Amino acid sequence: MDEHYEYLTKLYLRLKGFIVSNLIIHSENQGDSDSEIDIIGVRMPYHLQDDRQVNVTDELECSNTRIEILIADVKNYKKLENVKFNKGLRKNKQSIEKLLKWLGCFPEINDELINEFYDYFNLHRKKDWNGFVNCQKDLEQGKYNFKFAFFCPSLENWNEKGFKYISGIQMIDFIWECLNNKKTIETCSRKYNFSGWNELEDYVRFFKNSGNKVTIESFEKEFKGRK
Repeated sequence: MDEHYEYLTKLYLRLKGFIVSNLIIHSENQGDSDSEIDIIGVRMPYHLQDDRQVNVTDELECSNTRIEILIADVKNYKKLENVKFNKGLRKNKQSIEKLLKWLGCFPEINDELINEFYDYFNLHRKKDWNGFVNCQKDLEQGKYNFKFAFFCPSLENWNEKGFKYISGIQMIDFIWECLNNKKTIETCSRKYNFSGWNELEDYVRFFKNSGNKVTIESFEKEFKGRK
C-alpha cells in the first residue's frame, strides 16, 4: 500500500494548494542514492479556492503570509515511535546541503544553515516537542516557512502531543469533502473529464464514484494489491 498512500498524500496536498514533488538525493557512488524525500511541497500565501466551498479545519496550519515549503515523508507504521526521517537525511549533512541547493531558496548555504536543518530533521526525538517543526526565514526574494512533517495513513489522529503528523483519516475526510459527487455546488462543477488528474486519476475516480463516504478502510480495500 505504500505507493498508494503516497499518491493519497499528493492528492490531499494538491487539493490544499501545494505543488508537490518527491526528491532523490544523488550519491557519488554509481548505482546508489544518498537519500530520498517523499514530499517536497510549495504553497503560496495567497492561495484561494473559495469556489470549492469546502469547510474543513486546516490541520496543516498553512501560512497565509509566507511561502510554505513542506518537507515531509509518508510513513506507513502502526507505532508512532517508528516514525522518523530516513537515516540519509538525519545523519548525512551532505544530503542536507544537496537538499538546500535543490530548493534554491538560499543565496548562500553555510555550515550554520546546514546544522540548523540537521537539527530540524532530528527534532522528532524530543519528547517534549509539541506540533509541527517550522523554520521561518526572511530572505531577499520573499518570506518563507519551512515545515517538517509526516503523513501517517495507518495512525489515528494526532493527540496534540509530540511531533505533529497528518493521519489517513484526516486526508480521507478532506479529499472526500472536496471531491464527492453527493454534494452539489453552484460555483464548482464536480463532474468533468478526470484525465487531467494524470497519475492521480484512479484515486479521484474512486472518490467521485463512491456511493458512500470513503474511509481509510474502504480506500485500502480498493487499492490493496493494485499496481
